[in-house]
Amino acid sequence: MSLIVIGSCNGLLCLSDTQRYGTALYLCNPYIRRYRVINHPITGVGESSDPKNDSIVLGFGYYDKTDDYKIVRVVSLDDEHDDDLDLSSKHCKTAEHTKVDVYSSIANSWKNVVLESFPWSLFDVRSELVVCDSIHWKAFYRDTNEDVLAILTFHLGNETFGHIGLPNYEEDGEDLMEFVGLYKGKLSLFLFHQVDPQHPWQDHFCYLWVMMEYGVESSWTKTLNITVDPGIVRPLVFTRYDEIIFADSEQDLVVCHFDSNTAKIVRLAERVTLISRATWIA
Repeated sequence: MSLIVIGSCNGLLCLSDTQRYGTALYLCNPYIRRYRVINHPITGVGESSDPKNDSIVLGFGYYDKTDDYKIVRVVSLDDEHDDDLDLSSKHCKTAEHTKVDVYSSIANSWKNVVLESFPWSLFDVRSELVVCDSIHWKAFYRDTNEDVLAILTFHLGNETFGHIGLPNYEEDGEDLMEFVGLYKGKLSLFLFHQVDPQHPWQDHFCYLWVMMEYGVESSWTKTLNITVDPGIVRPLVFTRYDEIIFADSEQDLVVCHFDSNTAKIVRLAERVTLISRATWIA
């Protein structure tokens, strides 16, 4: 069995089988070496004529007001018999073609979330980013036939979706990749350039935006401009010490210090493929 980490909260890991992603789920406490097998969600993966065309997005978070760990499962169903559905784009998914189930660790069961509309296309297949009791994913929003990049939110208490607009970062350059994360307890956006095959050793300029007041889009503030060594493949996590850890093109871990604008390469003992990560604190 090959497992992927969906997220981590308070030392508890949420895992899924890579071969049955979003269907075979587990909650695991590595410290006490115990785990729980999560019963199957309400919405089956194979509801379309070709189950492989169904896309599944997961989120994991802790709602402290009820001491409840929750798993959010968003399934975009493909329907080749629907003439009004453009199969080449997931942006047109409606509530009819999107099913959302929420698992509660207290109830040890799933329930379906009724949707009036769902004009979203999600980038991230999983998220553990919880700020102000909400899980966050990077997503496209279809607004008057225009795709707008934003942050989709799901509140763990009232179990409703919302969204947060991104800052205007046009001055930071073109062809930037966006990484939504948590920086010093605040929602943040890290912008960077991926590896350029034609200039693989060229340094990259990166930018950090922080939402100073949660939910107030005008409070987005660019706090850092840094230069990092070439080869960023993808950011992994911010640390509490003004650092960001990312994987480079050699599959090493690189720790970038914001204050000194320096980077330290942490070479792994063996070459591995980094397919999953979580910040785990027992």
